[in-house]
Amino acid sequence: MNTRWRAALLLLLMVTAVLLAVPSLRGHHGLAQFDTKHPVRLQGTVTDFRLVNPHAYIYADVKDEQGKVRNWKLELGSLGMLTRFGGWTRDTVRRGDQITVEGFPAKDGSAYASLATVQLSNGKVLSAAP
Repeated sequence: MNTRWRAALLLLLMVTAVLLAVPSLRGHHGLAQFDTKHPVRLQGTVTDFRLVNPHAYIYADVKDEQGKVRNWKLELGSLGMLTRFGGWTRDTVRRGDQITVEGFPAKDGSAYASLATVQLSNGKVLSAAP
């Protein structure tokens, strides 16, 4: 293969790699939508647990100071990080479990938070971070 064809092939491969990477870069925004200056601690009852990619989620009913219950969407890290390094399994939390979580609330005031830790009803604390 001559030098000209090699250069053209290399250029084509580089352009393809960049184009394939763009969609994945566009979709992930880190903690931009969360208020990292005002962490929260919430106690609630698990209503659902989804150990999925790109992030796992716990849904939990949490009572506010006035006693009103809101169902919170609690975002955890990636499936791979949670299972390989965090000790998480599909049975780590179940519907009806009491949990205490710490994390960062959504800036828009919705019942949505990015979690740092989850304390299970047995007192065990697991990392929930990405």
